[in-house]
Amino acid sequence: MARVSRMTAPYHVEAIDEIGLENPEEVQDHILNFVGGTKGQMTPAICGVYPLRRVVRRATLENAAKAKEPSFLPEYLKSQFKVDLDVFSMAALNASDGLAFTPDRGATKELVFCGAPKDELNEEQDRLVSYGLFPQRIEIGTIGTLGGLMHHCDVEKMHSPTLVLEISSESAQVLIFHDGELQVARPIPYGLNSMYPVVQKELGLKDEESAKKLFSSNTFDFTEMGQTLLRKLMKELQASTGFYEVQTGQTIGQIYLGLLPENLSWVGSTLSRNLGVEELIVDLNDWISTQNITISDQVELAGRGARWFSLFSLIGNYNPIKDGKAANGEG
Repeated sequence: MARVSRMTAPYHVEAIDEIGLENPEEVQDHILNFVGGTKGQMTPAICGVYPLRRVVRRATLENAAKAKEPSFLPEYLKSQFKVDLDVFSMAALNASDGLAFTPDRGATKELVFCGAPKDELNEEQDRLVSYGLFPQRIEIGTIGTLGGLMHHCDVEKMHSPTLVLEISSESAQVLIFHDGELQVARPIPYGLNSMYPVVQKELGLKDEESAKKLFSSNTFDFTEMGQTLLRKLMKELQASTGFYEVQTGQTIGQIYLGLLPENLSWVGSTLSRNLGVEELIVDLNDWISTQNITISDQVELAGRGARWFSLFSLIGNYNPIKDGKAANGEG
């Protein structure tokens, strides 16, 4: 988490911290101490969440004009992605710029749908409130991370397509963007849980729970086992990237791994090596310098990984680039 001097741009980061979330009361006390609040006080917050069944999908409409019909998008989501709006809360964005899709502002065929089950979003909100937070904005962290990465690639003049992979417990999300546009968004039915049986078998452990504990610890280096553990995931990635490259004539230039903790950094290096692409690692100090965000001298960002980038992407400014910096105002 990061403490900022105000809740609107331009942001100044005063301090950063991290804490385990097992005990809500301890988390609440820690946050109050972090922000200098008093007991019983709610802390305003901008929050990124990652519901397990979150949805990020790319769509090309055959007839953009039909999107103006109130029943079209709900029926489209149900038929194409099995997303029922009675169960899910969803938003539609323009794939080209990430702005909210509004049918009355002109027809566009290229859309990105994002959302999550309503019950999961309610659980996330209740959890945040239990920490003493008053969310002024809650968003699916994937979207802010994509905005931050697109801005980074624009500033750094990285013109080849970028593969973004978010691995969670039960699944993974494959995203490919190019020149500021999200072009692929699809799920893979393999996540960290699919690796535990392999760890158990390879190391002769008594059960999957033991494998999970070892996998999550910092006591064992899985680098040499990486190719075996990632075999199923790699097969899906090769299929997705191969189809994309044949379809577009473009070659993936780099891969970015989101969500994973530092002890699983071997996943990124293994995947990049097997795919024959560079691993994209964002220097937070460099990125923040393009964002009109300032940081206190006491805040050390060197070596902070992808999870921290996703945190700071919540306050990023993704308006058009001017002279290597984002234009003033919020993204």
